[in-house]
Amino acid sequence: MELKSNAPEIKWIIQHAPVNDFARSLDTCLLRTGTLTQPMLDAVRRNLSASVVDTAGVERIVTAFNNALESGLKQPKMYLGDFTFKLATRGANKGAIFVTEGGAYLGKVAGGKFMGTRDCSDEQKAEILKVCADPKAAAETFGKETGRCSCCGRELTDPVSIANCIGPICAERYGF
Repeated sequence: MELKSNAPEIKWIIQHAPVNDFARSLDTCLLRTGTLTQPMLDAVRRNLSASVVDTAGVERIVTAFNNALESGLKQPKMYLGDFTFKLATRGANKGAIFVTEGGAYLGKVAGGKFMGTRDCSDEQKAEILKVCADPKAAAETFGKETGRCSCCGRELTDPVSIANCIGPICAERYGF
């Protein structure tokens, strides 16, 4: 299939060819034949839809999870909005923060970026980035709406905890 030189697919191939073997092979194919097969084009489009989203605000949620680790929590987790954020403490993604909704994996925060899966809609990405930019506000909103602490999931029963919408121990651990 022939593409215009400014097509998003072409831009993706040119941008990723220096560091990605797949993109490099597509670039070679384009240079040699001037076209891509439909399966090649579909693969590029899948990569485009799973692109990394740079954010200016993910450092706040990373800081909150680092604070929780330093306070002694072994497996920090937060319930923010409809999402669950969980720190990977081992494995290939150690240090990444996994994001799920209703058990469905939507992506991870790693390297200063949120990387959504292709199943993560634009609306979900926008909401995740909003939560990452201000996890304290998202934690307070969760506590207000559910009556539970967003960090440990326990019911808020103490009058101070209810007023703050987060438990005092969790607030201290996460640096809120």
